[in-house]
Amino acid sequence: MNQTIALIGKPNSGKSSLFNLLTGLNQKTGNYAGVTVEMKAGKFKDTEIIDLPGLNSLRITSPEEKIAKSKILELSQGETPLIFVASGMQLVDNLILFSEVADLQAPMALVINFKDEMSKNQISIQTEELEDIVGCPVVLINSRNGDGLDQLRLIIQKNRFKTPHSICRSLYDVIEEDTIRNSYSQKVQLSIDENWDANQQDYLKRQKTVSSIVRSTVNYLSEDNYLKASKKWDRLLLHPIWGLAIFLFVMLVLFQAVFTFASYPMDLIDGGFAYLSSLSENNIGIAWLNDLITNGIIPGIGGVLIFIPQIAILFFLLSVLEHTGYMSRISYISDAFLRKFGLSGKSIIPLMSSWACAIPAIMSTRVIDDPRERMAVIMASPLMTCSARLPVYTILIAVMFPEPSGSFINVQGISLLALYLLGVIATLVVAWFITRRSTTPGNSLWTLDLPIYRMPNWRNVFTTVYMKTKSFIVEAGKVIFIISILLWVLASFSPKSEAYVEQQFADYQEQDNEIPLSRESFDLEYSYIGYAGKFIEPVIRPLGYDWKIGIALLTSFAAREVFVGTLSTIYSIGSEEEGTIINKLKTEINRNTGRPTFTIAVSVSLLLFYVFAMQCASTMAIVRKETGQWKYAIYQFLFMLALAYGFAWLGFVLLN
Repeated sequence: MNQTIALIGKPNSGKSSLFNLLTGLNQKTGNYAGVTVEMKAGKFKDTEIIDLPGLNSLRITSPEEKIAKSKILELSQGETPLIFVASGMQLVDNLILFSEVADLQAPMALVINFKDEMSKNQISIQTEELEDIVGCPVVLINSRNGDGLDQLRLIIQKNRFKTPHSICRSLYDVIEEDTIRNSYSQKVQLSIDENWDANQQDYLKRQKTVSSIVRSTVNYLSEDNYLKASKKWDRLLLHPIWGLAIFLFVMLVLFQAVFTFASYPMDLIDGGFAYLSSLSENNIGIAWLNDLITNGIIPGIGGVLIFIPQIAILFFLLSVLEHTGYMSRISYISDAFLRKFGLSGKSIIPLMSSWACAIPAIMSTRVIDDPRERMAVIMASPLMTCSARLPVYTILIAVMFPEPSGSFINVQGISLLALYLLGVIATLVVAWFITRRSTTPGNSLWTLDLPIYRMPNWRNVFTTVYMKTKSFIVEAGKVIFIISILLWVLASFSPKSEAYVEQQFADYQEQDNEIPLSRESFDLEYSYIGYAGKFIEPVIRPLGYDWKIGIALLTSFAAREVFVGTLSTIYSIGSEEEGTIINKLKTEINRNTGRPTFTIAVSVSLLLFYVFAMQCASTMAIVRKETGQWKYAIYQFLFMLALAYGFAWLGFVLLN
C-alpha cells in the first residue's frame, strides 16, 4: 500500500458519500490505534482511505470529537494527506473548521460537495481564486453521481496534495508557517477547548476572515432563492405542534411498513428454510447429524434470519430520515421536550440510534458535551427498542393477532408502535431519575447545525443498509449457531439412563392423561435442557411461563434475538408438524393448565419482559468500557431485570 489518506469534515458534509464512491464496498469498519469510536477504512487502488467521524471544531469538549481531533493531530504530525470535505451550501461554517485544520500545516485538498445543489440555488465558486487563497487544491464534486470525482482521483493518484496557507495567521504573533503549526498544535493539545472565552474569540476571528474569503470567491446570483425550499419546509416541520404531530405520523408509517413490506420476503425465507430442513432430513444418512442439522441448526438460524427483511427495512427508513436532513430537525423540535427530562436535543440521535442497536448508540453519546446528560443516556438508552427485540415483538404480535388484509394501518403496526413508545417512555423516565440524582456537574450549552433538505443519496443509503444488516447477521449468526448446537446437545441427551427414561414413559402411557405426550416430547422433559428449564420454572411461573419458555429466556440473556431461534429449535425437536414457528406457538399447549401456552396474557407478559430486560452481553461490555467501571453495567442489568419481571407479572395478572 503506497499511502494513507484521511477524510475529514463536519457532519452532513457528504463525507461518507464520498468515502463510498472512492472505495465502493471494498471497506471495513474497525477501531484504530486503540480508539473505541467507529471509523471506516477502505481501499482506492493502492491507497487506504480512512473516514474519520465528523466534528465541528478542533477546540471542543465532546468526547467523540476529542477522539477525532486526536486522530487528526496524529495524522498531521506524520504528514498524512488530508481530504477536507465541505458542504457548498454551508461554506462559511465548513471553512471555519478548515482554517483550524489548515493551521496544522498537513498536506491537504479541499473538496466542496453538493455541486448540483449549488447550481440549483445559483451559487458559483471561483475555484482558482479560492485555491490561491487557501494554498491547496480545490475540487467541486457531486457525491450523488460522482461528478468531479475524476479530478479528485487524479490528485490522489499523483499525490498532488499541498500544504495550505494559514489563512487565519493574524491570530498569532508570528509569521513563519512552521512556528504557526507548532504553536497551534500545542494549543489544541493543551485542552484549550475548556476555555470558553478563548474559544469564542478564536471562532469570531476565524468567522470574520472566512466570511471575507467567501464574499470574494462565491457568487450568490439570487439571494432570495437561497435555501428558500429548506426554510419553507422548516416553517412546517419545526412547528411546535404540527412538527411533533408529523413526527409521530412518520414513526407510525415507519413501523407499519416494517410489517407490511416485509411479509412477502419473510414468507420466501420461511419456505426456503422449510425446504432445507426437508432436504437434510431426507438426505443425511447419519442419524445424529441428521437430527442436529434438521432439528437444531436449521430451525435455530432460520428462526432469526426470517426477520432480516424487517430489520433491513427499519435500517433503510431510519437512514432515509437521516440523509434527507429530517433527523436533525427531530433534534431541534425535541430539545424543549427533552429538557423536561434533564436531556437536550443532542441526546435524540443516540436515543434514536438505539432503535437499531444500543451498542453504537452508547458509543455515539460521546457527541454529548454534558457529562451528566451523557451518563443518563448511556444508562437509559438500552430501554429503547433495538432491532434485536424486533423478532421477538413481531412473532408474539403475530401470535396474538391474525394477519389483517386490505388495510395498511392495522392492529399489528399499532401494537409495534405502542411497544416502541413504551420503550421511549421508560427511557425518558429513567433518564429523568438519573439526571435528578446525579452529582456530576452539568453543562446546558447545546448547538446544532441544520443541514438543508435534500433527496437521499441512494448509493449511500443502500450501502448503510447493507453494512448494518450484514453486521447484524454476522454478529447474531455466530451466537445463534453456537447456541443452536448447544441447545441440540442439551435437548438430545439426558442425565438419566435410557432404561430409566424408557420405564418412565411406559408408566406415563398407562396413566389417563388429558394431554398425551409423544415420546419425543417426553424425552425432551428428561433431557439436560428440560431439567434446567424446570429448575427455573418456579421463578417464572408467576409470569405465566412454562419451562420451555424459561429455556428461551435463559439463552436470550446472551442476545435477545436468540429467543426466537431457541423456541424454533425447542419446538421442532421431535416434532413432525410442518409450518412456521408462529403456527407452532399458536398450537402449543401448557400441560399445567391445559390451555394454549401463548395466550394473550402470556404473550403480553413476554412482550413487557423484553421491553425492559437488559439481555445483551455486548451492551453490558460497552457500558463498562464507556463508563470505566463494571458497577454501572451491573446496576443497569439488575435494575432493568427487576423492571422486566415486575411489569411482566403485572401484565399477566391483569390479563389472565
